[in-house]
Amino acid sequence: MMRYLVILDKNSIKKIAYFLGKSLGILGMLFLFYKLSQEYTLASFREKFFLLIDIVPPLLILNLISMIMGIYVWHMMLLHYAKREFPYRVSYYFFAKTEIAKYLPGNIFHFVGRQLLAKKIDLSQSQMMKISGLFTLLLAVATIVSGAIFSIFGTGISAEMMLFLVFIAIVSIVLSLTLFPSFPKVKKIEMDFILTTSIGLQGVMMGVIIFSQIDIGGVGLFLQIAGIYVFSWLVGFVTPGASGGIGVREGAFIAIAEFVHSGISSEIILFSILFIRLINIVADLLAYLSTYLLKNKEYI
Repeated sequence: MMRYLVILDKNSIKKIAYFLGKSLGILGMLFLFYKLSQEYTLASFREKFFLLIDIVPPLLILNLISMIMGIYVWHMMLLHYAKREFPYRVSYYFFAKTEIAKYLPGNIFHFVGRQLLAKKIDLSQSQMMKISGLFTLLLAVATIVSGAIFSIFGTGISAEMMLFLVFIAIVSIVLSLTLFPSFPKVKKIEMDFILTTSIGLQGVMMGVIIFSQIDIGGVGLFLQIAGIYVFSWLVGFVTPGASGGIGVREGAFIAIAEFVHSGISSEIILFSILFIRLINIVADLLAYLSTYLLKNKEYI
């Protein structure tokens, strides 16, 4: 009876968390479109989009490189627990095929699809869950470290905030090395570095988008923008149920940018967060479609 109640409580907590995440995403998108309607008409937004169409290909390449690096880390984890070797393309197939699930039904559910890979590479379901947990932890740590690095070297940060960011970055690294003790620390450090670079590319993308719309700016402002976006990416990532962080990430970016007085107009901020979201979605779709080229291969 007690066991049933515990399970019921866990399920209730999951449902509440999922509902709250979905609600935050919906509210975030409503707020975003409300703000957008104050700054743009459909025609003016479309016109601005086509003015920046030339930066879409390099941004897509950066996004795909970021994804490939993330999948490589996941592949390293799988190889550590698997009883036999298998090629990177197998990990790529299952990662890219299931990543699309973060949009529907929402965050966390893309990990569920990856459980199907377990029996194909002789892993238990508990081992696969452990891999998902480790990957989530390292991804969160990498985001904190990447955001901290950008922010520390960016403009407009106080000494107190700088010390705080250094502190949480160190704590998060130590935490990643302490948890999951069965996984070698050297490999964790390597994976932390790769994921930090991968997430850092997302911040660079946002910097490129905003700098393509302003006449003046410097390295400090670029790094500040990248740091703000990386931390907003983290907020969207850790919100369960939010479809790919949609609404939550955008709302967080607006809030943080206004809080630190970035000096970037709300018009540019609104356009940029929608622009990079479109890039993210197209990159995920391209990766998903590429999995159809890997059909009828070993393990797949």
